[in-house]
Amino acid sequence: MSFAWPDNIVYLLLLMPLAVILGYGVMRQLQAREAVVGPSMTDVMMRGVPMRILMVKKVLLFCGTALLLFAMTGPRLCSGGRPVLRKGADIVFLLDVSRSMRARDVLPDRLGQAKQEVTNISRAVNGGRRAILLFAAAPLVQCPLTTDHEAFDALLGMASPDLIEEQGTSFHAALELSGRLLEPDSERRMASGIKGEKIVVLLSDGEDHAGGVRGAVQKLKEAGVHVFVIGVGMRPPVVIPSGEAGDGLKRDETGKVVMSRFVPETLQLLAHDAAGFFFRSRADRPVYREVSERINRIAAASRWVMEPGEREPLYRYFLVAGLVFLLAETFIGRCGGSWR
Repeated sequence: MSFAWPDNIVYLLLLMPLAVILGYGVMRQLQAREAVVGPSMTDVMMRGVPMRILMVKKVLLFCGTALLLFAMTGPRLCSGGRPVLRKGADIVFLLDVSRSMRARDVLPDRLGQAKQEVTNISRAVNGGRRAILLFAAAPLVQCPLTTDHEAFDALLGMASPDLIEEQGTSFHAALELSGRLLEPDSERRMASGIKGEKIVVLLSDGEDHAGGVRGAVQKLKEAGVHVFVIGVGMRPPVVIPSGEAGDGLKRDETGKVVMSRFVPETLQLLAHDAAGFFFRSRADRPVYREVSERINRIAAASRWVMEPGEREPLYRYFLVAGLVFLLAETFIGRCGGSWR
């Protein structure tokens, strides 16, 4: 069995305080009845709900809640594993298009330098498919995995901060989407010879405004994705062109000029957590040769990996069972008053 949403497993911890609360509720109810009429006269003078029905209700409530929480993890039945031959390379380029990538501490600007690296890496890597994922505060699939390199180059040329309205920088959302883009549900049953090594190449100046990257990086690592991180920019703070009237500089709400700084530490830590590679790209020292050579070596070393076989979703069954338990708990209280 596997889980479609393993992050939700943590919600099962709520069952522990729920069990304590339900048990405490039963004890308080019994104590309240005995305090009024005494233990020996409780069943005669205050019939209420028989003890065994009360316990059944609490058990049904607990089990129903447990089933609903378990359904939230997306349980799936896996019919064993199958060997898959990885050959070639499927590459997703994660391109930072936040406003700070317009800074001109490298020429023509950070974004232009990053685009040039992507173009050269794509052309130097042998075979495989390419995809482009733009990101700022939110990710955008600019080009899904394709072998059409002309379309890939055309869509890369259109990449711009103007394509994403929500600005800022969030690596977490982009990394999560890149994993789904590398192996969508529609491709899980593809012939083994079609699938290539899974590669993510992230290009950014390192400014991350959201955090929470480690969880997404760990998922890529567990999925066998090779991560390459390319930093673009220079250390000294630099202004950001706005493309608007006036002095053409980006300003904050108070009118102060916004400065951007290249933050390699963020990118180095990301590469380290992913067991990947970090490169520093400069206008006078591009890194596409080093990156493409490493990717070609990975792609050339064909290897067999085990992947889960058929995955049948089970969460619907747990959801229905949980609702049935909760409905049963509700009706027992109304229809079982004569039980003893």
